[in-house]
Amino acid sequence: MSSKFFTLALHVALPVAIHATIDARLVDSQGSLSSVGLLQVSTDVGGFGSVCGANQASADVICRSMGFTSGTVSAAPCNFYGGSDLCGAPGSQVAMSDLKCSGSEWTLEECSWTAPSEECLTHAHDAIVFCSNGNPQGESQGQVRLIAQDGSPAIEGQGRPEVLVHGSWSPVCATGLSSGSPAVLCKAMGFSGVVGSARCQGEECGSIAPNLAELACSGNEGEPLACPHESGDDVFCAPSESVVITCAGDGDAQGRLTKETAPQVA
Repeated sequence: MSSKFFTLALHVALPVAIHATIDARLVDSQGSLSSVGLLQVSTDVGGFGSVCGANQASADVICRSMGFTSGTVSAAPCNFYGGSDLCGAPGSQVAMSDLKCSGSEWTLEECSWTAPSEECLTHAHDAIVFCSNGNPQGESQGQVRLIAQDGSPAIEGQGRPEVLVHGSWSPVCATGLSSGSPAVLCKAMGFSGVVGSARCQGEECGSIAPNLAELACSGNEGEPLACPHESGDDVFCAPSESVVITCAGDGDAQGRLTKETAPQVA
């Protein structure tokens, strides 16, 4: 992250005063505001500071405060998130450590945290958060997202596709997957095409058993649930049987509907 984005350097672990009303933001590798990036919160010392560690429930609180519906704290280190270094600049502020929320809070003021330690000032433990939205029309069935090995959105276009089926995100079983299905999955996320697909290996399989199998798309469908498939109690797949795909071009790996597949308002 560009060091010119920050204006104040702290070199000792001094307590940082937090605003009575805490503003939160996410910053990408270029220092721009984003829905995915380094978590920063406002301080009374001057500007924003990073957060040294946060639990998963805190992401929902943070993202809701920014107008999103939900969020996730990345399990990947901040210096290698999606192939980029998103850690705070050396010498920049660390506002708080060990942020913990239950998930039911409306603002961060209701959560708990501690003062940053000396170790936190290295920024190696800065929290990375990604926020997402459900479809505002409520017709989210069939949306697709792409998950990287560390559980974050696969912004590079390679990962485990998950489809929203009956309100839950489900990996896609490799069993019965047609040759046209990866193209439909990529297209549903706005990518221009597909490079390839394969059965998952190791940590890229995740821990969730697929609830969608025998996906038999021709390649022309707009979204995967328009294709012949099996779901629910008819599926008997282990997480190790999930498929991974590589998409071409630019797309949205966070599960938001593309213009082509989003419901149109008359």
